[in-house]
Amino acid sequence: MYERHVLGKQGEDAVSDFLLESGYEILERNYQCKIGEIDIIALDVDEIVFIEVKTRSQERFGSPADAVDGRKKRHIYRTAEYYVMMNELENRKIRFDVIEVKENGEDVTITQIKKAIIDKPRGC
Repeated sequence: MYERHVLGKQGEDAVSDFLLESGYEILERNYQCKIGEIDIIALDVDEIVFIEVKTRSQERFGSPADAVDGRKKRHIYRTAEYYVMMNELENRKIRFDVIEVKENGEDVTITQIKKAIIDKPRGC
C-alpha cells in the first residue's frame, strides 16, 4: 500500500505543476473536512475547480478515470458543498474535473477531464 501512496503523491505533484503552468491558482491541496477529502481545489479564472487526481502506472484495471465511480462522485460533491458553504462561496461558479496521470517509467501523461461531474450525483 505504501507504493500506491508514493505514486499518488507524485501524481498530485505533477498535476499541481501542470495546473500552475496552465494559469490556475492552487487554493488547497488534500483538503480534508469531516465529510471527506478533495485532492486539489483550484481557481481557473473565475471558476472554482474541485479536482480528483487518479494516478496509475498500468491500465489493467481500466483507465484512471474509471475509478471515479458514482460513490466517489457523491463523496466529492458533498465535500465540495461543505467547502463552498464554509468559505461562503455560494455565488461562485464551480466545476468538477478528474485529472488522469499515467506514469510509465520516466514518461508521464496528464489528461484533464473537465466537467467530469455535471449534475448532482444520485443520493446527494
